[in-house]
Amino acid sequence: MQASPDRPGWTRPLCLRVHPDPVLRQACHPVERFDSWLADVLEEMRVLMRVHQGIGLAGPQAGIAQRLFVAKIQRRSLCLINPTITARDGSDLMTEGCLSLPDVQVDVQRPWRIEVQGFDARGRRRAYCVEGLWARVMQHEIDHLDGVLICDKAYQNT
Repeated sequence: MQASPDRPGWTRPLCLRVHPDPVLRQACHPVERFDSWLADVLEEMRVLMRVHQGIGLAGPQAGIAQRLFVAKIQRRSLCLINPTITARDGSDLMTEGCLSLPDVQVDVQRPWRIEVQGFDARGRRRAYCVEGLWARVMQHEIDHLDGVLICDKAYQNT
């Protein structure tokens, strides 16, 4: 692997990080530079996600402790950088899996609809109002950016 001289801690090619890799528990730092290096890393993350048959992949899952993720559901894909959830509505219980926790399935209670703000790969502000599976995937990936895994959110009916 080759380390990046201008982005400490970033090594390429990217590889999927699996629990208990410590990067999965780190709170990620905001992305500050929107450049060709970032665009290349996001594309590598998309490829890594497809290879592992996922629908979302956050920076730490690729060994990058930065606030970014990629996702693709059916034919719609996006990347979101420095995401923030600005509104939540409803509630839904669903079983989730995670590429970084192979063979683990956990029931997770999450808001059904969310509003999210962040930036695209070129640094342009983006806002989304999503529901259902898109809301769940975005929340799951944002949890990764905070060092939270699905096993931490296991639903307990009390």
